[in-house]
Amino acid sequence: MTQKAYTKARYIKLGERGGWEQYCLEEGIAPLAYYDVPHDMALSGDREAIRKVYLDLGKTAGTATGHASQLLSFYDPDPDVLWVTISGGSLWWAELAPDVEYLGADPEEFPQGSRFRRTVSGWRRVSFGGAPLLISDLSGNLTKISAYRGTVCALKPDQFDYLIRKLRDEDLPEITAAQEARRQLLATTEEVIKLLTWQDFELFTELLFSRSGWQRISSLGGTQKTLDLELLLPTTGERAIVQVKSATSQAQLDDYIDRFGAMSADRYFYVYHSSKQELDVRDSGILLMDAPALAGQALKTGLVDWLIAKAA
Repeated sequence: MTQKAYTKARYIKLGERGGWEQYCLEEGIAPLAYYDVPHDMALSGDREAIRKVYLDLGKTAGTATGHASQLLSFYDPDPDVLWVTISGGSLWWAELAPDVEYLGADPEEFPQGSRFRRTVSGWRRVSFGGAPLLISDLSGNLTKISAYRGTVCALKPDQFDYLIRKLRDEDLPEITAAQEARRQLLATTEEVIKLLTWQDFELFTELLFSRSGWQRISSLGGTQKTLDLELLLPTTGERAIVQVKSATSQAQLDDYIDRFGAMSADRYFYVYHSSKQELDVRDSGILLMDAPALAGQALKTGLVDWLIAKAA
């Protein structure tokens, strides 16, 4: 989609405690309560008149000023403002149409707000490129806006910059550099794994699984020709059989597929670091772990230093 050059962003809470979220997201609107403030007064931008409404209602000067600022921000027709909200584990964004449509001052007659603005093209929860904007993947510096106790607030400059980068699927230069360093580390770790003796490769495999929560319940290697490692995952009671081969071939894999079929386990792993051909497990359900997969797990489980020491 076309990437518009927004200049600032505002957060809006869709109803008290998010009570209007589903309705607003489906209808493509952004509503506001503020039943005590006449529409004409808000349109005129008379901040002091709006403050007086709340002062007369017994609110403090600071609270009255806050309500006036939020209401006037909602009435701001600036087309370069990006509006965001948080709902259902995602960050949603929209551009609002300039006109505020007034409904009325009776909360019982209009329980979902006294006024609203329509979105230009609906609420979206993906970036310009289509990537999901999941709260779990976003910086807490941005997502903390959901804790705002009011209804409308402006994003701070650093929050706005971060949001725009996420919408454009861009990373900070530091993040790009870190990702490249990680890629190089993984590639180098793959090569280090291939330097291990077969004994150290088997030990590495056992360490990797144990650091992932698996417990060994049979001797490494053992006396059974096809059983290198038998594991138990205590949290679920699952059993796994792991065949470890430093270098292998499709013929060897086929042989073990047939042998695995005669064993009783919940999971079957075939671990290796080298093969002259791409391996095919057919429909056996066996999980292959090759050098790239092992390097990734080594990084996650903190075994890179161990690998370096063993291979040095």
